[in-house]
Amino acid sequence: MTRPWDKLGDELLAQHLVFKVRRSLQRSPRTGVEIPFFLIDTANWVNIVPVTPAGEVLFVRQWRHGSERVSLELPGGLIDPHEVDPQQAAVRELREETGHVADEWISLGDNNPNPALMTNRCYVFLAEGCRSVGELQQDLGEDIEVVAVPEVEVDGMVRRGDIDHAIVLATLALWRAHQRG
Repeated sequence: MTRPWDKLGDELLAQHLVFKVRRSLQRSPRTGVEIPFFLIDTANWVNIVPVTPAGEVLFVRQWRHGSERVSLELPGGLIDPHEVDPQQAAVRELREETGHVADEWISLGDNNPNPALMTNRCYVFLAEGCRSVGELQQDLGEDIEVVAVPEVEVDGMVRRGDIDHAIVLATLALWRAHQRG
């Protein structure tokens, strides 16, 4: 039976505006061996599936420094410290990254982006009836292009690898599971 490991101590290694990296020394309950793990602590996130009345899903295209290429993703981002409800962050992120608001919000659940390394969760929302209300309100580190994709084309884009961001794929899986009931 799998059991929790004993945490023996943590050491902060690096701190950035949106995350911390720490070394966590832990003991295996099976072997008794002490092993250091490197963990990333960050705020919880939101991801949004924004759907327009015309049946289009709004994606954002942006440069990603980790992959060193342009990525097609769903809008989303960090939950700010003052936002107690993840939906508040989802509403804000949709407006900032796409210039849209939604008529209806549905929670699709949440997931653990990478439980091996990260301590946060990602909350997923469906935003229906999305309509444009103005210009994007991008952060200084963003350079976003909004791309409207007919819903019927999304699965093909996933199969072709046009969409390969793991958290976006998890978000789309929750959306499709919700559609199937």
